[in-house]
Amino acid sequence: MAIDAKQIKELREKTGMGISQCKKALEEAGGNMDEAEMILRKQGIDKAAKKADRPTGQGVVAIRIEGPAAAMIELACEQEPTAGNERFVGLVKLALDLCLAGKLRSAEAVIQAKTPEGTFADSAKAVIGVVGENIILKKAICVEAPAGGLIGAYAHFNKKAGALIALSLEGADPAAPALKTAANEIAMHAVAARPLAWNRKGIPAETVAKEKEVFLEGVKNSPEQLREKILAGKLQKFYADKVLVEQIFVKDPDGKATVQQTLDNAAKSAGGKAKIADFARFELGL
Repeated sequence: MAIDAKQIKELREKTGMGISQCKKALEEAGGNMDEAEMILRKQGIDKAAKKADRPTGQGVVAIRIEGPAAAMIELACEQEPTAGNERFVGLVKLALDLCLAGKLRSAEAVIQAKTPEGTFADSAKAVIGVVGENIILKKAICVEAPAGGLIGAYAHFNKKAGALIALSLEGADPAAPALKTAANEIAMHAVAARPLAWNRKGIPAETVAKEKEVFLEGVKNSPEQLREKILAGKLQKFYADKVLVEQIFVKDPDGKATVQQTLDNAAKSAGGKAKIADFARFELGL
């Protein structure tokens, strides 16, 4: 049967596929729009499977805040221009939507989350079929502030890194400008300073063990009675470099106040106390 240009245009707008692909699918489906769309979706899935092993060195880190919760995702692709493609941008929005709606804390949970079209994985495969590149949701998390708390967030201008912190407050006004500014600036600090965790407990035991092993090698020729003291000092410096609350706050004018001290001061000005309840930092490719 003859396929008119209006049908081709409609199918192309729905799927993003090329004119010749849409025409061929409509001819195969005898002009049935739904069947033709399904044919193209299946073709997209086949394309996605063929591209699944291709490296993804570009993409974006994106954040969205909704009240006391915030979502952050890392969506990777192969080439920089693809990150600006409207369908890729739509996939970023969908991932954030699903992450926030389900309060999800992993990429795997978002990938499996249900959508009107099936799952996020199905939507990603459809976009892969259109843009012709591998696309992978590498990280995703929803961070929630405790009741009466607040969220701090920062996404770097290049969309390659971001951080979220959730603050629990005791007596402090969550609407206090100084406290809200401090929360966002601490998130910005985290993007720049690259802490491994917000407190010492968050650093994996194996990471600490490896550091100790290196430090012990370095002090093996020191007098035995001094080794423990030297080791303790080196560990203290390691924590000061890698633990968020122990790092020197990058915006402190004197270069002396830690992140925790900065937060304490901001909370005090807001009438109470504050502490970090949750934290996440993403950087593209890491």
